[in-house]
Amino acid sequence: MIESILLGLLQGLAEFLPISSSGHLVLGKYFLNMQDAGMFFDIMLHAGTLLSIFVVFRKKIITILLGCLRRDSAQLKEAGYIILASIPTAAIGIGFKNQLESLFENPRAVCFALLFTGTLLFLSKWAKTGANHPEEEGKGMNWWRAILTGITQGIACIPGISRSGSTISAMLFMGTNRKYAGEFSFLMSIPAVGGAALLDLVKWVKCQNFNPIEKPEMIAKCAESGDFSFALILGMIVAFIFGVIALKWLMNFVQKGKFHYFSYYLWAVGILGLIFI
Repeated sequence: MIESILLGLLQGLAEFLPISSSGHLVLGKYFLNMQDAGMFFDIMLHAGTLLSIFVVFRKKIITILLGCLRRDSAQLKEAGYIILASIPTAAIGIGFKNQLESLFENPRAVCFALLFTGTLLFLSKWAKTGANHPEEEGKGMNWWRAILTGITQGIACIPGISRSGSTISAMLFMGTNRKYAGEFSFLMSIPAVGGAALLDLVKWVKCQNFNPIEKPEMIAKCAESGDFSFALILGMIVAFIFGVIALKWLMNFVQKGKFHYFSYYLWAVGILGLIFI
């Protein structure tokens, strides 16, 4: 029960704050000897954080959906940019799946990735629309910014590299408006987070139906597949609540030009991790 709450809290906060949820989970399991909660638990945590995105950005999402139904050119473009950004993300995530998964067993590599993320956030102060350029109103999205942001999101599959931190920083460096950068980063995360949850769901369904005699190689993979429980629901609720808090908090930091403040925390965690691992 306590572990479910802690994992839900970590997922809800770290999924959206620019501190890398995957990196924190790797280090948490290493230092706290946390056990894998199972694929179904991961699915429900992803569902909780997805729900928080829909709640916080509900007006923007409804505007885009209704605009697409009405064939509004501006909203069709917006939806197109989200889809365009998702393509390189999916290509990187699927194409380098094995290499990326191996990094989850390397906490030292995660620490170096956290230091990299911290440096990226700190340098965003001097981006075209960073903290040192408050007079810059910035621009919206276009096709090449969408592709580059999608590539950045794909690279952020590496544990320790924050998805929100890297994508928002990339857009700030490209001169994108701060508020828009935050909104687009989380809107484009819907296919990414949803896709990750869908892949986990497919694995879980396979684990419920496989025959251990016919497919003995699946036994180890499905040993911790997990199942429905009260602890699972609790973890999902905690992930949702703290996901909403993290989203609102981060958007405030981005718009006020304080995004780089998270770099100090990441440097501290990365350095301490390298010292004690």
